[in-house]
Amino acid sequence: MLTRLKALLQYIRDNRFTRDMMRYFDWPLFLIVVAISLFGVVCVFSATSSEVTETPATLMEMLETQSIYYPRLQLMWLLAGVFAMMVIIFLPYQLFGRYAQVIYLANIGVLLFTLVVAEVGRGGMQAFLRLGSSDRTLQPSEFGKLAMILCFSKVFTQRREPVRTLNDFLLLTAYMAIPLVLVILQPDFGTAMVYLAVFCIMIFLSGTNSKLLLALFGCALLLVIPIWYAMMNTSAAENFRLTRFLIWLYPEDYPDEARQVINAQIAVGSGGLFGKGIVSPGSYASLGYISDDHTDFIFAVVCESFGLVGGVALVTAYILLIARLFWLAFRIDDPYGAYIIVGVMGMLLFHIIENICMVIGLLPVTGIPLPFVSYGGSNMLTNMMAIGLVESVVIRSRRRKQANRTNPHRSIAL
Repeated sequence: MLTRLKALLQYIRDNRFTRDMMRYFDWPLFLIVVAISLFGVVCVFSATSSEVTETPATLMEMLETQSIYYPRLQLMWLLAGVFAMMVIIFLPYQLFGRYAQVIYLANIGVLLFTLVVAEVGRGGMQAFLRLGSSDRTLQPSEFGKLAMILCFSKVFTQRREPVRTLNDFLLLTAYMAIPLVLVILQPDFGTAMVYLAVFCIMIFLSGTNSKLLLALFGCALLLVIPIWYAMMNTSAAENFRLTRFLIWLYPEDYPDEARQVINAQIAVGSGGLFGKGIVSPGSYASLGYISDDHTDFIFAVVCESFGLVGGVALVTAYILLIARLFWLAFRIDDPYGAYIIVGVMGMLLFHIIENICMVIGLLPVTGIPLPFVSYGGSNMLTNMMAIGLVESVVIRSRRRKQANRTNPHRSIAL
């Protein structure tokens, strides 16, 4: 054990981050993330504002009359996330590949521990670990997303050829299914959907047989029939997830339960072209008409406060973020590093699409936060660490290319 620890420390020392590597840092990616995150702090402030009779004349008056508890915490989580990102960048990303199985088993262990120790919260969920005696909690399944990206990336990299047979697909599915089932048992179906989405995106981009994927997709559609039949024979009062689905299909039949979704859509439309402002009289955010408006439904606050212009600007920033990740993934010479970037891109893309679509009524409510904007420490740390992984891959890949270009007869592994 001591020998392995010494070898690990020696590997980190030999491949440590040096100051000259900062010139390979991808600043466009970092600046896009920071811009979205700072905009998110402002949106959290708007979402948690209290009712006013008139719009504050100055910024200082606004800060004096409104609580900054949640935006201050969000800013602290952002700073902590930047620090965590730098720690991840300091470590060579290949190190995570060498210990992928350890990470996989550790993730399973943490998820099992959460099921045993975590208190039952809203909706019967056991997904949060309390931090000491405070009300603050940590969600291990959020960090599990990164664990699965690292593990999937290693599994796909080790394959000599893409998935061609059903047997190969079932083996990969079994590998993914264990942590997935543990997340479902919490029960946290939103995060489970993220696990599944990342797996599907990575297996698709790995070059898997398209006929096999189409056949499996057809089988999945057939499975929807008995699942739907079972859900419809369950009382909506006994299954709040069924209620969410029915609210999405027939909101007019559930006026009380659908109030959150309906009010969110009204807030989106009421913002007009330029929005009502951060703190404005009669806004749905200040009146508390939208529950979870600073977390899952913060996109409604974005549109109400900043209007169509603000909503389009945020979506444009997300498009730039995803496009940058996509561009970087196809310029990496290491398959493991490329898969990591693809996994991070898939995770963020699914979060963005699902969150925005559920707010505007195109998809059922699943409780998935909007990356870098929704309030929440676990999600902010996870996303910033994911960006750190991408930067670690990009920095070392660029340095390796530069070294090989300078001396083509010498290859370095970072």
